Amino acid sequence: MKKVFKLFLILAFSLIIYGCDKATTTISYLDVDYSDFVGQFIEDAEEQLNMPENDYYIYYYGPDCYACETVKSEVLDTLYRAKNAKVYLVTVTSSLDINPSSGVKGTPTIIRVTDNQVSEFHEGSTAIKNILNEIN
Repeated sequence: MKKVFKLFLILAFSLIIYGCDKATTTISYLDVDYSDFVGQFIEDAEEQLNMPENDYYIYYYGPDCYACETVKSEVLDTLYRAKNAKVYLVTVTSSLDINPSSGVKGTPTIIRVTDNQVSEFHEGSTAIKNILNEIN
């Protein structure tokens, strides 16, 4: 009986230690905002289709865009967790912020650029949510 009790205590103590360790080291996308991804903003519209990578995504969002707010947490989660894909950001406040060759007419929109050409185009919150699952 003592062995069972000792084993139970060891297991309980291990779970507490492991659980506490995980809780203190995990950062959630809830702790980040677009401004935390400083190196991923494209300020010049002409550069949007001419970034150094041959394959990347660009997320266009507006600061006053309701649809952008509805997908913001999912977008931030994807930006935070993206390991195999480069995702750039463009804050759209006027049409001058968008490269005309991108085909982007509104926000939220994600495009995929391959070899300096738009290879995928996803506009609207539903389409954005669908493509976010593919970006890792």
